[in-house]
Amino acid sequence: MEQDNLYARHREKRMEEAVYAAAELFLRDGIEKVKMTDVADAAAMGVASLYRYFGTKNVLVVRAGALLWRDVNRLYGNRFAPAAVEGLNGMERIRLLFSLLEELYRDHRPFISLIGELDDFLAAADVPAEDLERYEKSLFDFYTVFREAFDRGVADGSVRRGVDPDLFFNTACHAATALELKLIRGPLLPGDRLDDPAELHQLLDFALAYLTPGSPA
Repeated sequence: MEQDNLYARHREKRMEEAVYAAAELFLRDGIEKVKMTDVADAAAMGVASLYRYFGTKNVLVVRAGALLWRDVNRLYGNRFAPAAVEGLNGMERIRLLFSLLEELYRDHRPFISLIGELDDFLAAADVPAEDLERYEKSLFDFYTVFREAFDRGVADGSVRRGVDPDLFFNTACHAATALELKLIRGPLLPGDRLDDPAELHQLLDFALAYLTPGSPA
Protein backbone atom coordinates (compact mmCIF):
# COMPACT_ATOMS: atom_id res chain seq x y z
CA MET A 1 0.00 0.00 0.00
CA GLU A 2 2.76 2.44 0.95
CA GLN A 3 4.61 1.63 -2.24
CA ASP A 4 1.47 2.39 -4.25
CA ASN A 5 1.15 5.75 -2.50
CA LEU A 6 4.77 6.57 -3.25
CA TYR A 7 4.25 5.75 -6.91
CA ALA A 8 1.10 7.86 -7.06
CA ARG A 9 2.89 10.85 -5.52
CA HIS A 10 5.81 10.41 -7.89
CA ARG A 11 3.44 10.25 -10.85
CA GLU A 12 1.61 13.40 -9.77
CA LYS A 13 4.92 15.22 -9.30
CA ARG A 14 6.17 14.22 -12.74
CA MET A 15 2.87 15.16 -14.38
CA GLU A 16 2.95 18.58 -12.73
CA GLU A 17 6.53 19.09 -13.93
CA ALA A 18 5.47 18.19 -17.47
CA VAL A 19 2.53 20.62 -17.38
CA TYR A 20 4.81 23.44 -16.17
CA ALA A 21 7.31 22.65 -18.90
CA ALA A 22 4.58 22.57 -21.53
CA ALA A 23 3.11 25.88 -20.33
CA GLU A 24 6.48 27.60 -20.64
CA LEU A 25 7.01 26.23 -24.15
CA PHE A 26 3.49 27.16 -25.29
CA LEU A 27 3.96 30.70 -23.97
CA ARG A 28 7.27 31.05 -25.79
CA ASP A 29 6.57 29.26 -29.07
CA GLY A 30 2.80 28.81 -29.39
CA ILE A 31 0.78 25.60 -29.31
CA GLU A 32 1.25 24.43 -32.88
CA LYS A 33 5.04 24.66 -32.93
CA VAL A 34 5.60 22.67 -29.73
CA LYS A 35 5.89 18.90 -30.10
CA MET A 36 5.50 16.28 -27.43
CA THR A 37 9.20 15.50 -27.79
CA ASP A 38 9.96 19.15 -26.95
CA VAL A 39 7.92 18.90 -23.76
CA ALA A 40 9.52 15.58 -22.84
CA ASP A 41 13.00 17.05 -23.26
CA ALA A 42 12.11 20.16 -21.22
CA ALA A 43 10.64 18.01 -18.44
CA ALA A 44 13.57 15.56 -18.56
CA MET A 45 11.39 12.54 -19.20
CA GLY A 46 10.83 10.07 -21.99
CA VAL A 47 8.18 10.89 -24.55
CA ALA A 48 6.58 7.49 -23.90
CA SER A 49 6.06 8.49 -20.27
CA LEU A 50 4.53 11.77 -21.40
CA TYR A 51 1.99 9.94 -23.57
CA ARG A 52 1.32 7.47 -20.75
CA TYR A 53 0.54 10.33 -18.36
CA PHE A 54 -1.64 12.45 -20.68
CA GLY A 55 -2.63 10.29 -23.63
CA THR A 56 -2.59 13.11 -26.19
CA LYS A 57 -1.12 16.55 -26.73
CA ASN A 58 -4.66 17.94 -26.59
CA VAL A 59 -5.00 17.00 -22.93
CA LEU A 60 -1.60 18.48 -22.11
CA VAL A 61 -2.50 21.75 -23.84
CA VAL A 62 -5.71 22.13 -21.84
CA ARG A 63 -4.00 21.31 -18.55
CA ALA A 64 -1.25 23.84 -19.31
CA GLY A 65 -3.94 26.45 -19.99
CA ALA A 66 -5.64 25.61 -16.68
CA LEU A 67 -2.31 25.99 -14.88
CA LEU A 68 -1.76 29.45 -16.35
CA TRP A 69 -5.27 30.58 -15.45
CA ARG A 70 -4.68 29.33 -11.92
CA ASP A 71 -1.67 31.63 -11.75
CA VAL A 72 -3.81 34.55 -12.95
CA ASN A 73 -6.32 33.84 -10.18
CA ARG A 74 -3.52 33.87 -7.63
CA LEU A 75 -2.14 37.15 -8.97
CA TYR A 76 -5.38 39.11 -9.22
CA GLY A 77 -8.14 37.34 -7.33
CA ASN A 78 -7.49 39.09 -4.03
CA ARG A 79 -8.05 42.50 -5.62
CA PHE A 80 -11.76 41.75 -5.73
CA ALA A 81 -12.12 40.25 -2.28
CA PRO A 82 -14.95 41.90 -0.31
CA ALA A 83 -12.53 43.72 2.00
CA ALA A 84 -10.54 45.09 -0.95
CA VAL A 85 -13.56 46.68 -2.70
CA GLU A 86 -15.68 47.52 0.33
CA GLY A 87 -15.42 51.30 -0.12
CA LEU A 88 -15.95 51.35 -3.89
CA ASN A 89 -19.22 52.02 -5.64
CA GLY A 90 -20.35 49.89 -8.56
CA MET A 91 -18.75 51.94 -11.32
CA GLU A 92 -15.45 52.13 -9.45
CA ARG A 93 -15.45 48.34 -9.18
CA ILE A 94 -16.07 47.99 -12.91
CA ARG A 95 -13.21 50.44 -13.58
CA LEU A 96 -10.98 48.29 -11.39
CA LEU A 97 -11.96 45.20 -13.38
CA PHE A 98 -11.27 46.95 -16.69
CA SER A 99 -7.90 48.12 -15.39
CA LEU A 100 -7.09 44.45 -14.78
CA LEU A 101 -7.79 43.73 -18.47
CA GLU A 102 -5.31 46.47 -19.38
CA GLU A 103 -2.76 45.21 -16.87
CA LEU A 104 -2.98 41.66 -18.15
CA TYR A 105 -2.37 42.92 -21.66
CA ARG A 106 0.51 45.19 -20.63
CA ASP A 107 2.36 42.72 -18.41
CA HIS A 108 1.40 39.30 -19.79
CA ARG A 109 1.08 39.53 -23.56
CA PRO A 110 2.36 36.00 -24.20
CA PHE A 111 -0.47 34.74 -21.98
CA ILE A 112 -3.08 36.80 -23.88
CA SER A 113 -1.72 35.51 -27.18
CA LEU A 114 -1.75 31.91 -25.94
CA ILE A 115 -5.33 32.18 -24.68
CA GLY A 116 -6.39 33.40 -28.12
CA GLU A 117 -4.63 30.44 -29.71
CA LEU A 118 -6.13 28.09 -27.13
CA ASP A 119 -9.65 29.25 -27.99
CA ASP A 120 -9.04 28.33 -31.63
CA PHE A 121 -7.45 25.06 -30.54
CA LEU A 122 -10.44 24.06 -28.39
CA ALA A 123 -12.81 24.75 -31.27
CA ALA A 124 -11.07 22.11 -33.37
CA ALA A 125 -9.49 19.67 -30.91
CA ASP A 126 -10.92 16.49 -29.43
CA VAL A 127 -10.54 16.98 -25.66
CA PRO A 128 -12.08 14.76 -22.95
CA ALA A 129 -15.03 16.38 -21.19
CA GLU A 130 -13.39 16.10 -17.77
CA ASP A 131 -10.38 18.11 -18.97
CA LEU A 132 -12.60 20.76 -20.54
CA GLU A 133 -14.45 21.01 -17.24
CA ARG A 134 -11.16 21.35 -15.38
CA TYR A 135 -10.10 24.13 -17.73
CA GLU A 136 -13.42 25.96 -17.37
CA LYS A 137 -13.20 25.88 -13.57
CA SER A 138 -9.68 27.37 -13.72
CA LEU A 139 -10.76 30.53 -15.58
CA PHE A 140 -10.72 33.82 -13.74
CA ASP A 141 -14.41 34.56 -13.22
CA PHE A 142 -14.59 38.00 -14.81
CA TYR A 143 -18.35 37.74 -15.25
CA THR A 144 -19.23 37.21 -11.59
CA VAL A 145 -16.97 40.11 -10.56
CA PHE A 146 -18.55 42.30 -13.24
CA ARG A 147 -22.13 41.33 -12.46
CA GLU A 148 -21.76 42.02 -8.74
CA ALA A 149 -20.24 45.43 -9.54
CA PHE A 150 -22.90 46.17 -12.16
CA ASP A 151 -25.82 45.34 -9.86
CA ARG A 152 -24.25 47.41 -7.10
CA GLY A 153 -23.77 50.31 -9.52
CA VAL A 154 -27.41 50.26 -10.62
CA ALA A 155 -28.47 50.25 -6.96
CA ASP A 156 -26.15 53.09 -5.89
CA GLY A 157 -26.75 55.18 -9.04
CA SER A 158 -23.22 55.02 -10.46
CA VAL A 159 -24.33 52.79 -13.37
CA ARG A 160 -27.25 53.81 -15.55
CA ARG A 161 -30.37 51.71 -15.74
CA GLY A 162 -31.66 50.03 -18.89
CA VAL A 163 -28.41 48.30 -19.87
CA ASP A 164 -28.46 44.55 -20.56
CA PRO A 165 -25.52 43.41 -18.39
CA ASP A 166 -24.92 40.16 -20.28
CA LEU A 167 -24.92 41.88 -23.68
CA PHE A 168 -22.65 44.65 -22.40
CA PHE A 169 -20.20 42.24 -20.78
CA ASN A 170 -19.95 39.96 -23.81
CA THR A 171 -19.59 42.87 -26.24
CA ALA A 172 -16.91 44.62 -24.18
CA CYS A 173 -14.88 41.47 -23.50
CA HIS A 174 -15.07 40.19 -27.08
CA ALA A 175 -14.08 43.57 -28.48
CA ALA A 176 -11.20 43.95 -26.00
CA THR A 177 -9.90 40.44 -26.68
CA ALA A 178 -10.04 40.87 -30.45
CA LEU A 179 -8.23 44.21 -30.21
CA GLU A 180 -5.56 42.79 -27.89
CA LEU A 181 -4.81 39.99 -30.34
CA LYS A 182 -4.72 42.47 -33.22
CA LEU A 183 -2.26 44.67 -31.36
CA ILE A 184 -0.08 41.70 -30.41
CA ARG A 185 0.10 40.48 -34.01
CA GLY A 186 0.96 43.95 -35.23
CA PRO A 187 0.30 45.61 -38.60
CA LEU A 188 -0.55 43.24 -41.43
CA LEU A 189 -1.18 45.73 -44.22
CA PRO A 190 0.82 48.83 -45.20
CA GLY A 191 -2.12 51.03 -44.25
CA ASP A 192 -2.53 49.58 -40.74
CA ARG A 193 -2.03 52.17 -38.03
CA LEU A 194 -1.96 50.65 -34.57
CA ASP A 195 -1.59 52.75 -31.43
CA ASP A 196 -0.59 50.31 -28.71
CA PRO A 197 -1.79 50.38 -25.91
CA ALA A 198 -3.78 53.59 -26.34
CA GLU A 199 -6.41 51.86 -28.49
CA LEU A 200 -7.26 49.34 -25.79
CA HIS A 201 -7.56 52.09 -23.17
CA GLN A 202 -9.79 54.10 -25.51
CA LEU A 203 -12.03 51.10 -26.19
CA LEU A 204 -12.52 50.40 -22.50
CA ASP A 205 -13.18 54.09 -21.86
CA PHE A 206 -15.93 53.97 -24.51
CA ALA A 207 -17.49 51.02 -22.71
CA LEU A 208 -17.35 52.74 -19.33
CA ALA A 209 -18.83 55.92 -20.78
CA TYR A 210 -21.77 53.90 -22.08
CA LEU A 211 -22.50 52.75 -18.53
CA THR A 212 -22.38 56.26 -17.08
CA PRO A 213 -25.75 57.72 -16.02
CA GLY A 214 -26.96 60.26 -18.57
CA SER A 215 -25.12 58.67 -21.49
CA PRO A 216 -27.13 58.05 -24.69
CA ALA A 217 -28.70 54.59 -24.92
